[in-house]
Amino acid sequence: MKPITVVTLDDHHLVREGIRRLLDEDPTLKLVGEGWVGEQLEPLLAQHQPDVLLLDVGMPQTTAEPSGQGENAFRLLPALVQLQQRYPEVRVIIVSQYASQVLIESAIELGVRGYLLKSDVFSRYLADAIRAVMRGERYFSEGVSRQLAMPDYRGEIQLTQRHREVLQAIAAAPELTYAQHADRLGISEHTVSHHLRQIFARLTVSNLTAAIVNAVRLGLITLDERESAGREEEIG
Repeated sequence: MKPITVVTLDDHHLVREGIRRLLDEDPTLKLVGEGWVGEQLEPLLAQHQPDVLLLDVGMPQTTAEPSGQGENAFRLLPALVQLQQRYPEVRVIIVSQYASQVLIESAIELGVRGYLLKSDVFSRYLADAIRAVMRGERYFSEGVSRQLAMPDYRGEIQLTQRHREVLQAIAAAPELTYAQHADRLGISEHTVSHHLRQIFARLTVSNLTAAIVNAVRLGLITLDERESAGREEEIG
């Protein structure tokens, strides 16, 4: 019987080592590729065409800058949108230390099949989770299940039309610099940064990824590229 092939992307060496050891011990599972920064995601998937992707959240985007914060942070939600479009057959399982209800639900809405918290001793769930998503099921570790059982919420948070335009533009094209976004929006780079500071304050977040996650969850912006394109035409 052909083993289930797996690619893992995580910036913590010990986590990758643990996953490698667990999968090596199971003849029905095979680790075919691993990486530690976001820019490796596309090449790994193109090369190995795995059945399952184990994906971290808080990692850097590039090897040039080791920090996973700010502009160099891996953009999870845009990456999930691209995965749905380019590799719809790959089952994605998030393996993360982050347990935000907003993040979990947003990831599920974008096609994630499983979500395991590292604090839940994910090693005890990993093999079962991989097999479950291959059967077409969803799989969540205990901490994630508790978060999903919590009451949903819709805050009274409001962003101005310009706030939404700026955040929508960045979410739709995260590979562009702030200067490039400023040119496309017809404003200065300083104004882009000013809008982002206001957005962070209104959404009570400290980074761009969290702002996008919250704004999508609250229905203030969308990650649907067709809707984004239509909105940009209206702006222009």
